[in-house]
Order: sequence, then structure tokens, then C-alpha cells
Amino acid sequence: MRRRAQGPFLPQADGSFRLNMAPDVRDLLVHLFGELRDVLTRADSTDPALRRLFPAAYHADPELDAEYQELMRSELVASRLTAASRVSEMIESGDRIEAGDMDLFLQSLNAVRLLLGTMLDVDEDDFDDDIDPDSDDESAAQRHLYAYLGWLLEAAVAAVMGGR
Repeated sequence: MRRRAQGPFLPQADGSFRLNMAPDVRDLLVHLFGELRDVLTRADSTDPALRRLFPAAYHADPELDAEYQELMRSELVASRLTAASRVSEMIESGDRIEAGDMDLFLQSLNAVRLLLGTMLDVDEDDFDDDIDPDSDDESAAQRHLYAYLGWLLEAAVAAVMGGR
């Protein structure tokens, strides 16, 4: 009988999740969450790289949307900074994510993926995750990372849904 491969997030009886990731993957995630914090603290609010992190709330009314962004932006940034910091601490300190903190992990992972996708000008409708590893395209590694983060996000959501 063949054993089923275990995913990167293993639901535990107490509602937490054990991380089933190699140390280099954990280091990569901590690095990416640090990059997210840097972008959030250093970027100008008009930086186009942030457009997917802070989408328009009122598409039909730019004036109302600008007011919303002005009122909510600092709170949204603070929430994302807190989430990225907390998740980095968890990954560095052990192999568990507590049940209540998995939402923070999902939020941070999705934010990193959105930023990378924006920088790569990815369109979800036509993104091809079959990246040629021998390609000379300078963005091939970044596109591969984008695809991997998508898979990781999907695995995290599946683990959460399986645990409910």
C-alpha cells in the first residue's frame, strides 16, 4: 500500500497546524514576510505595486474611494505588518501555527503573492505555471516562486477547510 504524501500544513487535534516544511522553505517564507514588511513601511501610497493589496473600495466614485483610502490605509497597513511579524515569529520559533494564527499566515502569504504578481504583471486568466526551467527569461525564477506560493496558499486553505 502506498502512503499518501503529507502536505505542508498538518492539522492537529487541538486545531493548530504542524508545519511540514524544510528549513530552507521556512527561511524563504520569513525572508518574504520581511520583504512584505519593508514594502509596506517604505512604499509610497501611490506605488503601483500596492494596487492589489489596497484595491479600490468605490470603483465608480474616485473621490469617495480616495477618502476611504485616506481613512483606512494606516489601519490596513498596521494589520498587515502585525500579521507578517507574528507569522515570521511563529515560523522561526517552532513548527506549529496556532488555530487563530492561521488566518494571519493566509493573509501574509496572500499579500506576498499579490505583490509578486503585481510586479510580474500577472493576469490570473492567462498565467502559465508550466515554466521552462531552462529558460533565459530573467523572470522565470520569480514566476516559479509565484506559482509555488499559489500552491502553498492552496495547501493552507485546504488544511484549514479540512480541519473544520
